[in-house]
Amino acid sequence: MPASHVRVSTFLVCLMLAQLAAPIAFAQPSPDVKVETNADLDLLSQLGISPNMELASGWYDSDLGAGTVDLLHRDATVTPIENWQTVTGEKQLNGNYILTHTYPIPSDWVIELEEADIACYSFIPGTGFHCEIDKQSVGFLASLGVEGVVKLDPTDKIRTRLAQALLGLDIGPSGFFYADDVVPINVVLSGVNLPQDIEDRTDIDVHYHVGRFATLYIDKASSALAWLAEQDEIEWMEEKMWAELQNDVADTIVKADDLWDQTIVNSINSSWNSVDGTGIIVTVADTGLDSGTNDSTMHADFRDHIVDVVSWGMSASDASSCGSPADDGAADIDGHGTHVAGSVLGDGTNSSGNIKGIAPEARLYFQAIGVYCNSAGKTTLQGLPPDYTQLFKAGAENGSRVHTNSWGRSVDGEYTIGSMQADSSARDYTNMTILFAAANEGADANSDGEVDLDSLGSPATAKNVLTVGASENNRPTQTMTWDVFRDPPSSSTRVFPTNPINSDRTANNPEGLAAFSSRGPTDDSRLKPDIVAPGTFILSTKSRYTTSAGWGAYNSEYTYMGGTSMATPLTAGATALLLEHLIDNMGHENPNSSLIKAIFAVSATDMAGQYSSSTNGAGETAPNNHEGWGRIDLRQALNSSWIENESVITGANRGWSFNVPSGAPDLHIALSWIDPAATPVVGAQLINDLDLAVKDPSGTWTELSNNVDTLRGLKFASPAQGTWEVHINGTNVPVGPQFFSLAVNQETNLVNLTEDADLDGVEDDDDDCPNTYGTSTNDREGCPDSDGDGYSNPDATWTANEGADAFPSESTQWADQDFDGYGDNPAGVEADACVTVLGNSTTDRFGCLDDDGDGYSNNDATWLVSNGADACNSVKAFSNIDRNGCPDEDGDGASDPDPTGINGSVWTVTDGA
Repeated sequence: MPASHVRVSTFLVCLMLAQLAAPIAFAQPSPDVKVETNADLDLLSQLGISPNMELASGWYDSDLGAGTVDLLHRDATVTPIENWQTVTGEKQLNGNYILTHTYPIPSDWVIELEEADIACYSFIPGTGFHCEIDKQSVGFLASLGVEGVVKLDPTDKIRTRLAQALLGLDIGPSGFFYADDVVPINVVLSGVNLPQDIEDRTDIDVHYHVGRFATLYIDKASSALAWLAEQDEIEWMEEKMWAELQNDVADTIVKADDLWDQTIVNSINSSWNSVDGTGIIVTVADTGLDSGTNDSTMHADFRDHIVDVVSWGMSASDASSCGSPADDGAADIDGHGTHVAGSVLGDGTNSSGNIKGIAPEARLYFQAIGVYCNSAGKTTLQGLPPDYTQLFKAGAENGSRVHTNSWGRSVDGEYTIGSMQADSSARDYTNMTILFAAANEGADANSDGEVDLDSLGSPATAKNVLTVGASENNRPTQTMTWDVFRDPPSSSTRVFPTNPINSDRTANNPEGLAAFSSRGPTDDSRLKPDIVAPGTFILSTKSRYTTSAGWGAYNSEYTYMGGTSMATPLTAGATALLLEHLIDNMGHENPNSSLIKAIFAVSATDMAGQYSSSTNGAGETAPNNHEGWGRIDLRQALNSSWIENESVITGANRGWSFNVPSGAPDLHIALSWIDPAATPVVGAQLINDLDLAVKDPSGTWTELSNNVDTLRGLKFASPAQGTWEVHINGTNVPVGPQFFSLAVNQETNLVNLTEDADLDGVEDDDDDCPNTYGTSTNDREGCPDSDGDGYSNPDATWTANEGADAFPSESTQWADQDFDGYGDNPAGVEADACVTVLGNSTTDRFGCLDDDGDGYSNNDATWLVSNGADACNSVKAFSNIDRNGCPDEDGDGASDPDPTGINGSVWTVTDGA
């Protein structure tokens, strides 16, 4: 897969020039159509899907437009808003469009659009949002700061692997799940509504739909996919694939045993207590847990600290395809889930405490997603819900602060719908750290003696999860080498055919990375994995309900296994220990996942690698796409200093100073935040861009401008003694304010240089309400703004006379210069038609003079009786058919005749009376 989206297409699939028929008389010729995309048009054409050839979809030279938006398959040209009608013939926009803004995007722009009844959903890089528009004029959109417009094309919306699968082509190791020519596909909607006519289609079954996510079952041989691609309500479609499992000594390597030891903890700080996971609930989603029942039949290492064990069955249609019951319970006939759970929090009861997890006193909420599938001949993860947010929601609602997942799909770095759902959940449940195994797709395909990059699974490609790779364990008595790995397992094809990997032992050097561990980067060049932990020959609990011994049985209660599946629960246990320390020892009640990431990053051990090379695998300087920021080090994590729950908006800056003593170790600084979820239809996933700048005691600045990662940092070897400064800049925060965490790998006092007492992203010096959280930006900065229109609520010291919101509960109105109760915004609710006149009319127009008080306004030079003004201005009356505001004795709406014109002008039956 590409390491990043190619700005100038490296393989030109199709180049066509054609002159569009002009829908209206153009002042200048319309641009020529130019189709340039990385989508496989030949493949899509076999499914009846082709480019629409429309200029509205950006199929023309970008030099003629207002820049481009970065879609997964292409850079689409944006049409300047002032040229939209000329280029497309559309006077009004009705439907789903990408609206762009000049760079950088103000943090309140999307709110302004929402106030204008424009619902925006996905952020589209460079500077746009995919929005739902209901008959808005070009001029009105321009008044809202819209720079340009473009629409998605049908060919933009489809993952290539989906097209390959429908045509029967090989799509890799995960496989495609369907039977009887009925194909399940996962969908991201442009908004929250399905296409209007979808229920009329006999070849499409809506299996699941909540919010923006849907799973549809379509007839393989029908035109369903082509029809869906044409629908405005569809933003993205991809295949539903099998999710795969990413299948003692480790606690010493990550230094968990230091945190268990009261003496060692007190040597760091005499007031701290040792930690063992007490008070932390961890959710494990995996195959099953031993007997599946929380009673005396359960493995003793879990029995006394289980919150619940819940079985997640598969759908009836999937059960039919499998030829198996939809729900076979939570018992673990595979063994994977029991081993994973033991690595997190097994308490060692059956081994007299010798074999236990990293957080042995944490509590377990288990989601059993494994279901035996007869057609596959194995336990599968078909118990996974169609929308992964359901898993995370259940974990959070049960009090979990950690949610660990040793499963995923082989996608070679792609950002999928599952990645989007994981990111969305991390943003919804900020105090629950979500972990995913990186995958076990590491290989040396080109036989150069180095493990290849670009093999990450999904949802491990998500921005906001903690993605975990596997390092080697330290079991020198285990003699297995990487030579035994084959692909496929029954073949003679070696995964690692060349030394130094081939003959290297799998578990004799904790400074090395496990060869199978999937490498980054993601397809948009983000650094992954985030962290690594031991993942070879991990000894943990064995399910008594399986015959599988993994990498070898230790006894009937414990067994060895290997994989990023094993590294991830060790990291989940480490997360539980760090959380307990932050809560109990540091008094921080609700640490969020961005803080956990930042602390792990600055405290990680940069591994030396096992091949005596500074350029091979973990031998590279961290951070790198093999080991991420390095191997987890809990002992060092306790020495970190940090800032959390600070925020910035576009253009804002926050800063702190701290002192570095003489002879201090290398200085590590990390910035982390929980970004809004991206959409798979785009080529770059970052939405809010925060940058890091550090000033050393000499006044020298080091700036890190990285428009890719949400975890980024700087390292300084042999840092100078003296006062350092670190600053966080809100470079481009279209969805703000963006809260962030900052960590430093030294015990120090971080002194705030830019105070923001109410944490609203506006520095106190600029904040008109420094002690009250607020989002106002127009009349005052940082004050409460109940309706989100940018104008602050009035208070005792700031009224509508000074500029406060005259309508604090109505987002479309804020000013009322004549104080008659009707707003001055002509596009808003009950707009004042006479903004400088204190008026009382309510019927034909609002806020104008109405001498007789019947609701109809007096006529004036611009508003005549023929426009609807009161035709009988001296009498309070209510006719409304032939003329307004005149006597209507019988109440039928038609005015009484007035042959003498006593109440206004002469008016007879022939006039309409």
